[in-house]
Amino acid sequence: MTGPPAASGRSPAVLRWLHALVFFGFAAGAVAAAHPDWRHLFSALRVPYHLGTPPRPVLLLGSVLAGAGGARLAWALVRGRSAPLMASWLILGGGVSAVLGAAGSSPPEPPSEPAFNIALIQWGQRVQRAMVGELQTRGEVPTAEAPWHAALEHAGTARIPVRNQGFRQVPLQALRTASPEARPEPLVPGSMLVYVSPDGAAFELRLVGLERGQPAVLRDDTGAALVLRGLYNPDLPAAPVEPPP
Repeated sequence: MTGPPAASGRSPAVLRWLHALVFFGFAAGAVAAAHPDWRHLFSALRVPYHLGTPPRPVLLLGSVLAGAGGARLAWALVRGRSAPLMASWLILGGGVSAVLGAAGSSPPEPPSEPAFNIALIQWGQRVQRAMVGELQTRGEVPTAEAPWHAALEHAGTARIPVRNQGFRQVPLQALRTASPEARPEPLVPGSMLVYVSPDGAAFELRLVGLERGQPAVLRDDTGAALVLRGLYNPDLPAAPVEPPP
């Protein structure tokens, strides 16, 4: 005499648990791989500006799929039912997406704000040196904006990109100010505030960096605004003329 048939939608408990353990492992791996990207994403959305590379979207998608499949599998396990085929496919698809999303790239590790501010100062010093050379050669610096933009392009970048909440890179820019204390609104990190004296014989540069995700004019150790200056000095010797090749 045979026993009653197995209930519909059920499989032996041992097989259900074995299947669950294997697929929970796949799902956990996908979610763990995406953890740095999720952390960076949520951190970036809390402030207007942030540093570092954007999260890897395919990896994030894979973790969502794997997490959804794992939740559906857990619900079936709690009810004592066999794993739905859709849950298995979601976990497998999420695992493959996670592997593809993580391949060839490293987790986003944002640089620190002090590192960005230091790189910004180094960039500003390159512009300062170029304009001091212009000042000593011509006795004045340009008062128009176009030459300053050209000097920015010649100086290159600050090597650490800053991005907005949409993960778009914010370009470095030079903004002319009517006075040394003037501050344009809104402030944008990576900006150089340029003041040129009316006679063009002196200039002052102030840099807008980052402080807790907010744009702020960089300050020195005393708390005063950090200023990169250039002043024409007729007593300085002229730059040596290089002989023709």
